[in-house]
Amino acid sequence: MSKIRNCFIILASVFTITSACALVGMQDVKAAEPALSDLIKRIEALESKPGGGGNVSAPKIRGLKMGFDIRHRFEFRSDGAGNGGNNAIDSEFTLQRVRLSLDADVNRNVRGFVKLQDVRTFGAEQSTTGNLSRVDLLEGFVELRNLGDFTSLLNNTSLRVGRWQQWYGKNRWFGHLNWANQSRSYDGIKFRYDNKKNVWVDLWAYQISEDQTGVASGDNTFGATGTTGRALLANGTVPVVGATATNNGPYRSVRDELFWGMYAGVKVLEGLTVEPYIAIRNRSRDADGDRSPDFATLPPGASTAIGGEQRYHVGGRLVGKNIHWLPGVDFTFEQAWQFGRTEAVTYRSQDIDAYGGAYDIGYTFKDIPWSPRIGYSYVFASGDDDPTDGDNETFSHLYPTGHATMGYIDFHAWQNIRDHQGHLSFQPTKKMLVKVDYHNFSAADRLDDWYTVGGAGRGVGGSSVSDNYGDEIDVTVKYKLLKNFGVVAGYSKYMAGKFVEDARGGDRGDTDWFYLQTTMKF
Repeated sequence: MSKIRNCFIILASVFTITSACALVGMQDVKAAEPALSDLIKRIEALESKPGGGGNVSAPKIRGLKMGFDIRHRFEFRSDGAGNGGNNAIDSEFTLQRVRLSLDADVNRNVRGFVKLQDVRTFGAEQSTTGNLSRVDLLEGFVELRNLGDFTSLLNNTSLRVGRWQQWYGKNRWFGHLNWANQSRSYDGIKFRYDNKKNVWVDLWAYQISEDQTGVASGDNTFGATGTTGRALLANGTVPVVGATATNNGPYRSVRDELFWGMYAGVKVLEGLTVEPYIAIRNRSRDADGDRSPDFATLPPGASTAIGGEQRYHVGGRLVGKNIHWLPGVDFTFEQAWQFGRTEAVTYRSQDIDAYGGAYDIGYTFKDIPWSPRIGYSYVFASGDDDPTDGDNETFSHLYPTGHATMGYIDFHAWQNIRDHQGHLSFQPTKKMLVKVDYHNFSAADRLDDWYTVGGAGRGVGGSSVSDNYGDEIDVTVKYKLLKNFGVVAGYSKYMAGKFVEDARGGDRGDTDWFYLQTTMKF
């Protein structure tokens, strides 16, 4: 940025001096010096302005910041455990993600933000002229802030409307999923109170899925062709007899899904915070509760029509770090309960009765070289012991970033799980961080399913099936190679337990996974 500023100053100087010379002669050059000096001061003030100004100037607004990052990641996986112990499947690929953002500090009360994203896999376009149109709006919102300027009743509040990435805590049930190439974004509205001292509260409502889109360009046109409430194809057409995803594209949603609630943070004392929350997920049934007469077959991957759900997620976190009477100790205790009802397509409802917890504690040795930290975590989520008894006891992880908390190899979700974790991290240099994590996974209820990081089942349990899923070791090295450029390398090994042998057949098998990631960001 300093180079850009210096070049600009030089060009401005040359222009100012030559213009002055041409107009009034060399004897009047000194008269232009105050204007030049004032210009330099304005540029320097713009760059140094905290929280505003930014790295780009724009007329009639306080400042405009531009952000840019490119991430590449090579992955190799030899998957024996995931293939039921039968002949490991090897895969390797390279991912690329490009993001460009503009943050407009319009004035004291108005902020606008836009972030575009392109995601792709090397070679996925199958030719040098391919175009899969992978660019999408990751974030785009307007934020009204300092609403107390209008009335004292709104002191310390702000309102945001649009699309953005949102997360709380450790991303266990509400996450951004930034590990994945595409990540998560939420469409909706958020009202925030923050007194900048010890209390903040978020009230939000996000539209996860919508079956009526207002016939917007590029969206589904429900109702426009006499198929109100029925799923159209991704290209907006009515499914024909025998329609498949191959010849007509994927199917769109046939139901509404709304996610809303409250999350707060209260600073009890220095280093200790309580974070209570409540979230509600409403999923409507499809229009008929059964196969639509417009379909000769159900949408690909669906064995039944879609059921509804009203799930309440209530809980809280207790977070402690840098507490003066507990030097070196950090901890996070989270407990959540879920209740409500699910509505099956057979018109038979189930009562939701589930719970989950995550308990972390660690100690950092600050007075010895490399500042090592050791820690232990226990993660639990209930499973369902009988799918026919009218109760749904499987805890749902909702919208998580499971990769960050349930093992980097992504075999497990915060659902029907017991996970004992051991952690070790240290910093050999200021630029390097090394982490070693161990997981021992088992089923909370062996009659329920094994759920992967995305929530899909990968092997049904039973009374004669072991609850031992397996063990995982993750080794991660992060290094800041250059300014604005970092490198991360990781290796993980999953050693499958007897569950794989009992439920999926074959030998237990192991899975090995390696990745190398680089990120350029400013």
